[in-house]
Amino acid sequence: MLLSISASLLCLALAQKPGNVAPPLEVGNAERIEADIRKLVSFGTRSTLSETESDTRGIGAARRWLRDEMESISKEYHDNCLRVELQFFDLPPGPRTPDGIRLANVVAYLSGSDPDRLIVISGHYDSMPTSPTDGESDAPGANDDASGTAAVLEAARLLSGWKPRANIVFMAVAGEEQGLLGAAAQAKYWKEQGKHVEAMFTMDIVGGAVGTSGKHEPMRLRVFSEGVPSKGPKVVGSDNDAPSRQVARYLKRTAEAAIPGFELTLIQRQDRYLRGGDHRAFNQLGWAAVRMTEPHENYTHQHQDVREDEGVQFGDLPEYVDFAYVGRVATSVASAISEMGAAPAPPKNVAVSISKLTPHTTLKWKANVEKDLGGYAILVRQTNEKTWTERHDVGNVTSATLDGYSKDDYLFAVESYDKLGNRSLPVYPTPRR
Repeated sequence: MLLSISASLLCLALAQKPGNVAPPLEVGNAERIEADIRKLVSFGTRSTLSETESDTRGIGAARRWLRDEMESISKEYHDNCLRVELQFFDLPPGPRTPDGIRLANVVAYLSGSDPDRLIVISGHYDSMPTSPTDGESDAPGANDDASGTAAVLEAARLLSGWKPRANIVFMAVAGEEQGLLGAAAQAKYWKEQGKHVEAMFTMDIVGGAVGTSGKHEPMRLRVFSEGVPSKGPKVVGSDNDAPSRQVARYLKRTAEAAIPGFELTLIQRQDRYLRGGDHRAFNQLGWAAVRMTEPHENYTHQHQDVREDEGVQFGDLPEYVDFAYVGRVATSVASAISEMGAAPAPPKNVAVSISKLTPHTTLKWKANVEKDLGGYAILVRQTNEKTWTERHDVGNVTSATLDGYSKDDYLFAVESYDKLGNRSLPVYPTPRR
């Protein structure tokens, strides 16, 4: 017990140093990822309605293995500084859980020096055959979503030894195939605890498969984000600047810098038709969240009983996963978290002045009190552009005017940065007289 207390105090002390930079990122290791995916597949089915007592089959065995693997990652890569737990939730009967369900999310916390900030990286570890209420049939779920779960594990390894400013959560949730149940329960729990999720990244179907169309793009990733916030303050003056869109742009910037030649395509929709992802549960509580998915999905390998029909193999099997691609996805998300989690908190009360007609634009915000604050920068783009194209460093001030930039013709956001150059999420301004 004394050793446990000492380790906890040491982790807390290490996290007090602000502005820590994560080590340079490598591309995720394909061999480790393959081993993780094949291990998850080995449980036969990970349906949320499947066996929980067996050590070799069903969702219970899968979640205990994930917990143990996170514990191993904590010991090997994080000086025992990950707090790993199974977070259980009892849920009432529903359309896909006729008898109600007790599910468990696997959650690993890397504590930061700022207790008010939470950054979440997630995949869902449950799987399903053709029927979402079939807990008996094999459901290997190699791509949907052992790939995303393995990417979470790999991101935790890639961020080895890092002491962030924000609190980082590595998470694998259950109940996604029954209606985003695990993610919704976890988000509700954090909301009730008074936590603030600054950004949530879910990786769902990121195996880089050859699509039903026959197309294969191993150097591209889709990022989905909502344009109109599901909940929270309205975005005035833009249809494309919800907080989730800022997370998507941030991810694109860091990932493409970390992996030359890897392209993130920003899809300006919350999700795909007829489908839903765990980021939605966070959006619905007013938090910024995005979903990553391979560019070309193969529907014969999603939500299908394992079988061969007229020479076509059905079922979500590991031979259809590109493990190196999953590694690139893991590195993409780790790149965003490594900078965002080290940066100061985003500026607050950001406003654009509309008190008078002028060809210039004045922005104001509340001062950030963090000791190692480097200053602030204003991001600029034209209204028809998807990503920020200009960055104006304005120093450690709380207001700035951009001469010649009309608020009618341009979009703006303000970010904070520390003395090491780590940049926060940008904040879109509210018009203010």
